[in-house]
Amino acid sequence: MHNIENNIMNFFQQLISDKNHRYKSWEHCFLYFSQDIDKIDKEIACLHLSFYLASWGMYRGSSFLLWQDYLIHHKVVEEILKYKHLQNIDFNYFNAEDKNFEDIFKLSEFIENWYPDNIKDIPEKPKKGINVTDTLLTKILLGTLGCIPAYDRFFKDGLKTKNIQPYTKLSGKSFLEVVKFYQENKNDFLKVQKSIEEKVGVKYPIMKLVDMYFFTLSFTSSNKSLERNI
Repeated sequence: MHNIENNIMNFFQQLISDKNHRYKSWEHCFLYFSQDIDKIDKEIACLHLSFYLASWGMYRGSSFLLWQDYLIHHKVVEEILKYKHLQNIDFNYFNAEDKNFEDIFKLSEFIENWYPDNIKDIPEKPKKGINVTDTLLTKILLGTLGCIPAYDRFFKDGLKTKNIQPYTKLSGKSFLEVVKFYQENKNDFLKVQKSIEEKVGVKYPIMKLVDMYFFTLSFTSSNKSLERNI
């Protein structure tokens, strides 16, 4: 028994009880990027992405982003918008042969390389310290395209509880195992997707629901509070 609906709705309850909860910044960011491309102002998109990342712990003192203004994301946003089709992946039939699978990791490679290649040395952090982690990379993709969960330590701890391997880092193999888990439990995920849409009028993408589910597992297994900091 995976208890998918209860776990996700327990997490989502925070957003219902507090309309200005910091987790709502994901929703604001994703909805902005979900508009028709001709309605998206790239500078405003950068601002949405920056605030969402900040509220999800990506602008802490150890982050190279702390030393940059929101327009540092401009070229990355431009590239992301070339891949807007990734917002519409049908994960019911997704596999390694799907062109979208290739595109996710092609875009990931661009993002992973762009920041260290284009940011100059910043105070207290030499250039070799400018590193796009799995956490930052996947939070960018989750907040803009909703095509992959955020591989932070909580999500990975959740994968571990279900023995989904490998869980220590993002990889094509790991992502396909996550998708397989969704496919085996799609009715539960689709049910909670409909329930959330009925409550708030927003259709959460499948990978956002998957992210919420595995995130909660790392907390319910240790009785911690549902606060996502990094």
